[in-house]
Amino acid sequence: MTSAQSGLWALDAPPGGEVFSAGDIVGVEGRPGEWELMKPGPGPGVWIAESARLEDRVSAKVAVGALQRLADAPHIRRGDLVMQRYPEQERAAVVSAVVRLGQWVAVKSYTLSDGGVCLALDSVDRLEVVTAEQLAAAIRVDVVHGAHVGRIVQAVVSARAGQFRVVCRCAPGAGEICRDGRKVTWCPSLDSARQLWDWHVSGPAPTGSAA
Repeated sequence: MTSAQSGLWALDAPPGGEVFSAGDIVGVEGRPGEWELMKPGPGPGVWIAESARLEDRVSAKVAVGALQRLADAPHIRRGDLVMQRYPEQERAAVVSAVVRLGQWVAVKSYTLSDGGVCLALDSVDRLEVVTAEQLAAAIRVDVVHGAHVGRIVQAVVSARAGQFRVVCRCAPGAGEICRDGRKVTWCPSLDSARQLWDWHVSGPAPTGSAA
């Protein structure tokens, strides 16, 4: 076997075996708990793994043949950029660890407006992986008309991704502009969102807002 072939074996698996990647959370035969694969080990068919827990993590060299897929392995992994899976979400965070606390939980961090960093725990079931390009492409338009000060915001995640909502601070508690008693009126295009804004500011007072 050539050195190149040995390198591939260390990264993935022996010929005919399963392929694993850095960040996978797996079981290891003969070792309790779950383990996170950190990087290929110093020899073929070896990984460096760390115990997938919040505190007192330990490192070990484990053979590829001892790795076991988890039936409920999390879809989120260390280093992912994530958002909560709600269309109104605008803030993304970076995952620094994934652990089991009764359920799979991601440790995530994001930067505050004052430059500080906030750490938080969130169920992986509520998170969706996004890219910096998706965030940068999302349209955010400030709109003002007299006492009406608002924004047109494009959703990044969920089934609403690509659609627009309109918010306004024209009255205490005002938020999402809606029609016909709906919590949020989602618009399919920027033009239709501007039309909703025009409809909103043409009236004497807001017709509804999200609680």
